[in-house]
Amino acid sequence: GWQEVENSALALAEASNLLMIPGRFCENGKPVPVQEDTYRKAAEGLAAAGRAAYKAAQSKNMDAMLDVSETVSVACSNCHEPYRDFDDQRQRCTPGGVTSSGD
Repeated sequence: GWQEVENSALALAEASNLLMIPGRFCENGKPVPVQEDTYRKAAEGLAAAGRAAYKAAQSKNMDAMLDVSETVSVACSNCHEPYRDFDDQRQRCTPGGVTSSGD
């Protein structure tokens, strides 16, 4: 199913709201950087990608889903690359993986 694809697309769009809840912490104990423009724009991009995927899923057209898959992939990378994709978990939730000397 297409219903599952629609539901997953909506979950992606709604996940951006969860990502922006203040006071949350990354798994390494650092605060989620909700105040940073890069992070905020990435969350907004995820919401837009989820909405685009939902629209494509509603069309029940596999070509439309394939077209939007790059949009979803880029939206995920816009957050994962600067904030998450580090071998050293202490670097997560820090733009570019920069850690202070006390970390």
